[in-house]
Amino acid sequence: MIQRFTSILFLLTAATTTTAMSLATTQQQQKFSFYQRQLPDTCTAFSSPEGKQIFASALANNGLKSFYSLIQQFSTQTEPAYCGLTTLALVLNALSVDPLVNWKGPWRWFSEEMLNCCVALEDVKKSGITLQDFSCLARCQGLTVDVRYADDQGLAQFRQAVADACLETPPTTVLDEKVLVVSYSRKVLSQTGSGHFSPIAAYDPVSDQVLILDTARFKYGAHWTKLELLYDAMKPVDVATGKSRGYTLLSFKPASPRCCRAGQRGDDPAVVNAVQPMSLLYTSKFNQSPARKKYKNYLTSLLSQQHENELTFEQVLEYWSDGNDKSNAPTPLWDILKTLPHPKDSEEHKAAQKIRNLIDDLLERYNVKETGNDNAYRALFVVYLASVDETSRVRIVQDVAAAEGTHSQLTMEQLWNEAALVSAAIETSDQTDLCSCCKNNG
Repeated sequence: MIQRFTSILFLLTAATTTTAMSLATTQQQQKFSFYQRQLPDTCTAFSSPEGKQIFASALANNGLKSFYSLIQQFSTQTEPAYCGLTTLALVLNALSVDPLVNWKGPWRWFSEEMLNCCVALEDVKKSGITLQDFSCLARCQGLTVDVRYADDQGLAQFRQAVADACLETPPTTVLDEKVLVVSYSRKVLSQTGSGHFSPIAAYDPVSDQVLILDTARFKYGAHWTKLELLYDAMKPVDVATGKSRGYTLLSFKPASPRCCRAGQRGDDPAVVNAVQPMSLLYTSKFNQSPARKKYKNYLTSLLSQQHENELTFEQVLEYWSDGNDKSNAPTPLWDILKTLPHPKDSEEHKAAQKIRNLIDDLLERYNVKETGNDNAYRALFVVYLASVDETSRVRIVQDVAAAEGTHSQLTMEQLWNEAALVSAAIETSDQTDLCSCCKNNG
């Protein structure tokens, strides 16, 4: 009986101790909980009377070009270190970029967890992303990215970037829209924390202040700060890269090529070898860039000699023909291209075959008959289309399609997209600052 009583007493004591420890832990967590921060004197709250006056001045001085599209998408980051991902998702939705994959139910929309092709989300939760990571993610989703580091750019260049993004210069169209994103040190603004990403939504030339849409709204709301001070906040070195922070101007053209679908890891072999969202036939690989660079130099030299004359199919054939003998199959072009596996999806499979049929008709128009190496010549024609300007590319395909009368607009557009992807790979072949995802995907 005494032994049983002792056991019960032990259990009660253990339970009491566990409860006490749990309460202590909860109290400790509560001790370190926060509800927002007060903005320092270097910043002016957007919703304050002074902030409203600055906004009115920016409106009067045409400094709200980016504001309307960004404010529609302004949201709070779902993780403390997600400022970069949330900012990019905000910008992609503001620029009306289709992610090409479903978000919820039938709806396609960008959210933070879809932006994981260049980085692992678990790593981002721990340490955030760098400006290079941000640029990689933006490129992968089809944005045109003009990234600049404070080390390399002066205050005047930053002022111009702010003007490009924020000042309206009529007439303004959607295609003219650029969004400015800054990577900066909070400490320079006398805020708590370290590195941070934010979009710049407005500029007031009178007070020389920019509007920061801070996605960490649980900490700081949207606020104004001096342009020059924000530039100074980009100068501190990011310990993760050994370089200063900086800014990037982002824009979007609907036909822009992409490295990978939203929500897919670019370093996952299953993704690298998968069908690209805009490519059904061929893809490029980063380790082939020296061959692409050599071809790019050939095109540059040739076009400088020809002046206004358009590049011909024969010139491209001559370059890629084995041993410069045009009677040989253009197999060396596999130095820059790789044939994608046949799509498993039945609709994509049909679409790919329609593109091949269109290319076969184009080849016939250029006096290339069945050769026994049809795939190499089809790839060659895609390279040819990639080597001419966009206007010529459209005309070449339309002329043949109109004569045949059997090819749909959708098939023509898919072929143009195939060529655009290869063209982008050729154009960037001499860039050395691509991230691992862009390297993997060409």
